[in-house]
Amino acid sequence: MHIEKNVFDNIFNTVFNIPGKTKDTYKSRDKLNKYCRRPQFAQNLVTSKYPDVPFVLNKSQKKDVLEWVKKLRFPDGYASNLGRCVDANKLKMFGMKSHDFHVFMQRFLPIALLEFLPNRIWEPITEISLFFKQLTSSSLTDEELRNLDEQIPVILCNLEKIFPPSFFDSMEHLPVHLAYEARIAGPVHYRWMYPLERHLRKIKHKIMNKAQVEGSISIGYIMDEAAKFTSFYFKEGDPTLPLKEKRNEVYLDDIVDDDMFEIFKPPGKAIGAEGKRYLADNEYTAAHLYVLMNCPEVQPFIKKT
Repeated sequence: MHIEKNVFDNIFNTVFNIPGKTKDTYKSRDKLNKYCRRPQFAQNLVTSKYPDVPFVLNKSQKKDVLEWVKKLRFPDGYASNLGRCVDANKLKMFGMKSHDFHVFMQRFLPIALLEFLPNRIWEPITEISLFFKQLTSSSLTDEELRNLDEQIPVILCNLEKIFPPSFFDSMEHLPVHLAYEARIAGPVHYRWMYPLERHLRKIKHKIMNKAQVEGSISIGYIMDEAAKFTSFYFKEGDPTLPLKEKRNEVYLDDIVDDDMFEIFKPPGKAIGAEGKRYLADNEYTAAHLYVLMNCPEVQPFIKKT
């Protein structure tokens, strides 16, 4: 989890040339030709300036990417609002959570850089993104993991042809071991830190006295356990612990229409202000295809074809 975050940090900060975080610095340019043969990136002895590199976006390209990120909308609970993490003045992103790095690395990074980087640079970045996507999938086979184990050294070698040596710290070399680790220990989502970080957030909310942190946490736990224990002595229907419904909680007990397709039974909830408009042809086709592909009643006909 943290390896993925650090790899994304290095790629994003270097491509966006964020001061203080980019790996493309003057010192790295000076060392570049000591270890690599890239005379086109060396300092101009006449002007004492360094030439632009092809893996760094210019100002207008950064604005286009960040404006695109601002307009992204996700299903509820999929990711946080990344538009709030965009700093349009300093042309960077800030305040992202670990899960936001995870989503951006696997889903949006190749799309965001597709139109702005040459193919020889975009393809290795996409390959490392797909590597993490396949590695963290819910189901893995031994053959897939062996293929990932063979591919990751090649991907890192291709990245070494693009970025300066200072880009590759210890975190950039750790992905070599991840596929083998998944073969030994099983799928990644059983071992990563997201559930623990969510639990730590609940613990932090129990702290009422910052001078006595441990005491606040222990008292909060005792109160929760006592309230949960005493709730078993109340009859059903008596007011006990408040049960907060989830934002997308759906109850199907009241729906008794057997003729209604299963996909139309959940009532759903509106997001934002209501409005009416006609669907475009491509939107109508996408909605029609989604209904057909997600209806249990249609699955027997799909299998026959």
